[in-house]
Amino acid sequence: MRGKLIFVVGPSGVGKDTLLNGARAALADDPRFHFVRRVVTRAEEAGGEDFESVDPEHFEALAAAGAFYVSWSAHGLRYGARAALKHELAAGRNVVLNGSRSVVADLAALEPNLDVIHIDAPEALVAQRLAARGRESAAEIEARRRRPKFAAPPGVKVAEICNDAEVEEGVARFLKAVLGAAHLPLTLQRAPIELAREPLCLIHRDSRIVEVAALTDAPMVELRGGDRAVSARLGLVSDPAVAAPEAAALSSIAFDRLGLAEGALVTVTRTPSPRSRAALRKKVGGGALTAPELERVVRDLMEGRCTPAETAGFLVAASTNLSFEEIVALTRLRAEMMEPLQWDYPLVVDKHSIGGAPGGRISLILTPIAVAHGLAMPKTSSRAITSAAGTADTMEAAARVDLDRAEMRRVMAEAGGCVLWNGRINHAPLDDVMQAITRPLGVSSRLLDVASILSKKLAAGATHAVMDIPVGPGAKVADEAEGQALADLFERVGAAVGLTVRAYTSAGGAPIGRGVGPALELRDVMAVLRGDGDAPGDLREK
Repeated sequence: MRGKLIFVVGPSGVGKDTLLNGARAALADDPRFHFVRRVVTRAEEAGGEDFESVDPEHFEALAAAGAFYVSWSAHGLRYGARAALKHELAAGRNVVLNGSRSVVADLAALEPNLDVIHIDAPEALVAQRLAARGRESAAEIEARRRRPKFAAPPGVKVAEICNDAEVEEGVARFLKAVLGAAHLPLTLQRAPIELAREPLCLIHRDSRIVEVAALTDAPMVELRGGDRAVSARLGLVSDPAVAAPEAAALSSIAFDRLGLAEGALVTVTRTPSPRSRAALRKKVGGGALTAPELERVVRDLMEGRCTPAETAGFLVAASTNLSFEEIVALTRLRAEMMEPLQWDYPLVVDKHSIGGAPGGRISLILTPIAVAHGLAMPKTSSRAITSAAGTADTMEAAARVDLDRAEMRRVMAEAGGCVLWNGRINHAPLDDVMQAITRPLGVSSRLLDVASILSKKLAAGATHAVMDIPVGPGAKVADEAEGQALADLFERVGAAVGLTVRAYTSAGGAPIGRGVGPALELRDVMAVLRGDGDAPGDLREK
């Protein structure tokens, strides 16, 4: 994260040195700030600016050698800021430099992270201060007063300060402008507090960002690091053991959604209103969204910018009213939000069951058969949601399933296939947001499920997939007609996103196999794979 160059300008006599000295003292203990000591062709003086004094010949030699980041002439003197300030900016520090209005345009072309603070004061007060300084004659002071007013180049952000008050008030105004222009990242840490699965951010109330970003009464904040962002409920604390003075302490759910390492730098702002509010209302009203509109909604949902009521309204509406084009767009979008897996195999196969019936661990039988026939099958599976065991739970009775991506690649290289828990491989943060609303409300949606399932297949690098849709009393799909419609939707959406999908209905009205639960279901699976004569016939047949 590159630092900000804060360039302070203003005519002589407005009190820049006094304000800079006051701000330097106030920020002396903050490593995020660096105040530049200028090189000037003027003799050192007591009580004024602390600068490096050189003669004109030495100055020109330094300039010729490229020793300056920027230099300029003013009132018969030469001024320069040494090139070392580039390293301060690269290290993420806010660099405060007292300079000339004449080089603002040059700096704007040189430095993308530039903010200007322009200090001015009433003319009579400026003339009084110049006279008290004793450097210029009355004619020179009058000439200074006739200089044209400062006009910033287009695109340069300028904060105006009127220094017409007592020193203490002037320094306070200037310090507020400096802090407002600065990057004030906080260090990310895990909070020792959770809030009922709700994202929570704790910040020390003495942190400078609290006043600068007006967080005292902010219910929610947005934390951003690089291209990652998350919104969380804000809490201000006084105990540095809970949140260090310049840290942002996140609850586990917020920390995991952000996806950055502890110690990373993040910026914190008040959570803005969702850009997608109009699209949200359109969908709640029954309208269809374009792919860009859907992306704005989903980004805002995932980053927590929407209120719980807005999130619930969208999900309830989308659960029964998504066009085919919206499902395709949502599938692609969800896949893009996960880190994709890529394989050096011409064909990568996968299998998924929408579940709903106990037993029937078909994936654990199908995967080794497919791999034995030379197919690559990186099978990522869920844990139990509606039954006594999910595929990952049953596999875990035989081997680890919580492998990371590097371990998964090693297993694929050695065996050509695997059965893993998807939580560490292609978990979608959007699922957490959606399930936090849909589960308590009892909202289920085949439309949303198709997008979710196929997006995970895309992210896992599959080229071909087979879908099992159990049908029957007690299953997720009640009758054959509904099952066939769902199978058709899986295949059509798969084709639209570049997946070859075949979907089949199967009997799902009763448990399959003899065992219910991880260890007993694994026993049934192994009996079928070994070809035991007493293996469950229904499991073997399926």
